This record gives sequence, C-alpha cells and structure tokens, in this order.
Amino acid sequence: MINLIIYLKQDYDPVLLVERLLTCQLIASASIDQNNESFTLKDGTLSREVYNVITAQTKALLFTEIAKLIEDECGREVPINATPIVASNKIFDELLRSRTLKT
Repeated sequence: MINLIIYLKQDYDPVLLVERLLTCQLIASASIDQNNESFTLKDGTLSREVYNVITAQTKALLFTEIAKLIEDECGREVPINATPIVASNKIFDELLRSRTLKT
C-alpha cells in the first residue's frame, strides 16, 4: 500500500482527476490540497510554483497504471511520487483492498 502524491498544475481540475481515478478503482480515497506553494532554486534564483496536490491511497502494484492515466489526461510534466504505508489498522486495510482493482 502507498500514499500517492500528485502535483497538478492549476491548468487541470484536481476533482476531475480524483473522480476518474476513483471510478477506475485505481485509488481507494484521496484528498486535495489546493494552492500548495512549492519552492526551488533555479540558477540561484528562488522559483515558486503553485500546485493542487492530490494525496491518494492505493496499492503499489497500480502505480504504473495510474501514472499512465495521468500522463494521458494531464501530460508528461506532472510530478508523481509515492511513499509506503508501513502500517495500518484492519479497517483501513480492508477499505483500501475493497475499493481498488484486484491485483
């Protein structure tokens, strides 16, 4: 199980993407952090990007399929990463397994 973190630019509606991922049973649940500010240094200059950050819970085996769907619908430039869920209680485990595709 993983937490999937998707950094979606303001050009794309995060609710539509979450709905699509849920409908396809690629994720079990998600939350959206709107107007998340991200900072990096580019050539010594502070750079600011604003994203809608989607955090979703899913199975690790679905990552490639999810990444492909996001690339097809939003383009190649969407940063996506995942962190493992190292422990969960029984109810969370059952919800995640029952709401996502069988793998």
